[in-house]
Amino acid sequence: MTPGFLSKFVLRPCVLACLVLLASCEQKVEEPVDYRSIPYKGVKPISVDINENPVDENIESLVGRMDFRYPVTVGDTLDVCVLAFRSDVYALDYYMNSGRFQGIVPILRGEYLEQSIRSDSKIYIFKHDSFRRYERSDLENYVRSFPGFRGGFPQEFLSLPFENREAGRTSIQTKFFMGVKSYFPVLVQSYKDADLRWNVARSWEQVEESDYEGWVSQLNKVKPKDVARDVEIAYFQVGDGVNGMATRLPGGRVVVVWGYLSWFDLERKFFVASDRIYEARF
Repeated sequence: MTPGFLSKFVLRPCVLACLVLLASCEQKVEEPVDYRSIPYKGVKPISVDINENPVDENIESLVGRMDFRYPVTVGDTLDVCVLAFRSDVYALDYYMNSGRFQGIVPILRGEYLEQSIRSDSKIYIFKHDSFRRYERSDLENYVRSFPGFRGGFPQEFLSLPFENREAGRTSIQTKFFMGVKSYFPVLVQSYKDADLRWNVARSWEQVEESDYEGWVSQLNKVKPKDVARDVEIAYFQVGDGVNGMATRLPGGRVVVVWGYLSWFDLERKFFVASDRIYEARF
């Protein structure tokens, strides 16, 4: 028996042991969450209703709903509804575009006040008697203590150019984009510099080439004469005087810039936006 053969014979059990250990780590199952133990300021819920297959024709991206009821004090009950969405972008889309929410401003609905907080892929809706006062900080602490909480601002926002942003002019679009059917969700930011206005959009995630081509095929494409055209860029117009440029960057992100700009000015802003989005880590 040669030394080489002996070394292989001895090492094999060690390798097998390592493989077994790795497999056991990968198969480790997370413990189920006991939602009945989630407190609000130390008070546990008196009822919990969990629906993992909610059906709502107005919210196609809804993947879960949980309803909690907390007996905060005698005669005062706090209802908490947690809507879970497919991902952050769909929660943002519903929160910003449904018209149901007003940010930190409480909304009076009948005899109840409703407050809401969006965090990652969830929207938390708090409903309580209109004459009761609930501190916003207490509601935020409840959200932060909820299982699976991920804090922080969506990193996708940070990849758009910072200069000349218009405050409050950010939107999410998931079904239609540029007036045509969209095959991927996009984040849109508006910009203004003196008399110039334009918009920059990026896909939330990487986009398959077929989905990008399907969206581009619906645009009103043009052939501008004022710039050297690139075959990788789609040039289009949206209405009278609104020029636009779009492309799918290496790696799969889509960037679109449009506005009341000459093709020369639009091209410069398009390349700045493309560089920022391409170099971003998210």
